[in-house]
Amino acid sequence: MIYKTQAFSAQCNYAWEPDFLGGPHMAEETLFCIDINAGERMLQGRAGETLFQALKRQDFYLPSACGGQGKCGMCRLRILNAALPEPGEAEQKLLSVHQLALGWRLACQTRLREDLKLELPAAYYEAGEYLVRITAKTALTKDIMLLRCQAVAPRLVRLEAGCWMQWVIPVKSQDGEPCLRAFSLASNPKDQRNLEFIIKKTPCGIGTAWIFDQAELGDTLTLRGPNGDFHLHNNQREAVFVAGGSGLSAIRSILLDMCSKGVQRKVRLFFGARHRRDLYMLDELAEIEKKLPQFKFIPALSDPLPEEQWLGESGLVTELLDKYYQDCSGMEAYLCGSPAMLQACVNLLQNKGMPPENIFFDKFVSSC
Repeated sequence: MIYKTQAFSAQCNYAWEPDFLGGPHMAEETLFCIDINAGERMLQGRAGETLFQALKRQDFYLPSACGGQGKCGMCRLRILNAALPEPGEAEQKLLSVHQLALGWRLACQTRLREDLKLELPAAYYEAGEYLVRITAKTALTKDIMLLRCQAVAPRLVRLEAGCWMQWVIPVKSQDGEPCLRAFSLASNPKDQRNLEFIIKKTPCGIGTAWIFDQAELGDTLTLRGPNGDFHLHNNQREAVFVAGGSGLSAIRSILLDMCSKGVQRKVRLFFGARHRRDLYMLDELAEIEKKLPQFKFIPALSDPLPEEQWLGESGLVTELLDKYYQDCSGMEAYLCGSPAMLQACVNLLQNKGMPPENIFFDKFVSSC
């Protein structure tokens, strides 16, 4: 027999394969050690695979809205090695210069070439995997749906207002991998059995195409989470909520949670759409106004049609923010919508004195 050995950075698993002489030999595989939070978890990664792949293979699910394609920037983690991996194009685009200097990288862009020491938020440990059954699909607009699902007993889903869940959709992506998509919770987290999501159909998107056109009542699928840090902070600052399109999902979850907990706080919600037919859940939001005396709901249309006879606010959301607020220095904001809308709102609010650390947002990713 011919044996081939190699010194590895971590304990290796060997595979027996026949060599060209017909006898078995030990296949070489370089494995590296992944040290998470100073020894709290010790995993192994194969040379050349990404951190995202290595962690996923060992049932350690990082947040991701794009399934590890380098588009969402959510699988960020901090590398503590003295010599940091050079940031790639996606990381330079999605992470700030300050973050890169501190060692933040994207797991889906970092390939294993040495032992790595990582720092991960504790919330990543708490994410679980849940089986749910689709129980209702309700059209809200021509391309936005309210989908309701129920946790398959006996396991309930641990939820947080404003969180998002990663869906394992039963279709294959272009690279043959399972289709992973992220959607924000729209329901009251108090109900850990029944979950609701507000989902917008994305043109040419295989994930939302399955949800809208193929998913049937009774179908089961896997959800992972909760993920994200978009939640209402515990203080008494005046808050401004901004939602566009399906961005109402996370905001609705937060508002329902506030109703359940009796949170009394001055809040305005600006819900923007182009036409009247693009607005939805207006009656429900009006009812929430009655339950939360300090909450004010302000829908707005950027391009109302004459036949709609719209009597509410008109204009872009940024125009309304400019109209309603002068000094935002003592306030905080929660934003959900397209990247362009978010950036415009962030710029305006900061110009009005709102500190950057008081602006929280849930950004859409166009890969669904």
